[in-house]
Amino acid sequence: MLLPASLAATLRLDYYYDQSGMFTKFSDWIPKRLHQWQPQFVEDFFLLYSLKQLSQQEEIRRNIFFLKIALEKKFRHPREALCLIHNPQEYHKYRLLVHMHINLQIMRSYLRLASLFDKRHLYFYNLDFAPELKNSFQVAEGYYRESMPYWKKARDLALEASSYNFEIDMPGLESIRADILAGDIDYTVFTGNHLLRLKQKQQEVDAWLAQKPAAQPGNP
Repeated sequence: MLLPASLAATLRLDYYYDQSGMFTKFSDWIPKRLHQWQPQFVEDFFLLYSLKQLSQQEEIRRNIFFLKIALEKKFRHPREALCLIHNPQEYHKYRLLVHMHINLQIMRSYLRLASLFDKRHLYFYNLDFAPELKNSFQVAEGYYRESMPYWKKARDLALEASSYNFEIDMPGLESIRADILAGDIDYTVFTGNHLLRLKQKQQEVDAWLAQKPAAQPGNP
């Protein structure tokens, strides 16, 4: 049976989503459901990660690995999204918020890694291990800086999602988006403060090593 041209056009608009070229047709979803489950879409890899309160390096690196893969994958068909989707506009905002959250989680994972190599307080007796601290602080600085592009991307996505004057049924992500928009969440300042304090500790370690050349790595 042939559909009227206007109805056919409406159905096609609802079925295909060409706003960014990352739409997954429902026919691509069916084979996945008929066979053993394998992570394939953004939501699959997003659900694989689990950031524990006390995470060690391997767990954090695993989370970063899965979340980075998620950013490169297609999204599921809208009917299999993580919340109820009614129209293409809601689906676009949904994807923006999910990518916003993934970027935030990658950023926070890098900050957790940095914290494993940083020290909140540098006491005088810690300087007995100045060469090790110097190397550790360099690693921490690298992770702090690695986190910053993901924060900037998350902030940009939050701003873009805020162009829609409605909310989707993901209150947690909507709340984070609103806090970013209001400036209540700002990791530019947070990470910058960590880098400033780290720089001061690095200078203290370098000054101690300059006074004790024998403590430099490679010296007898």
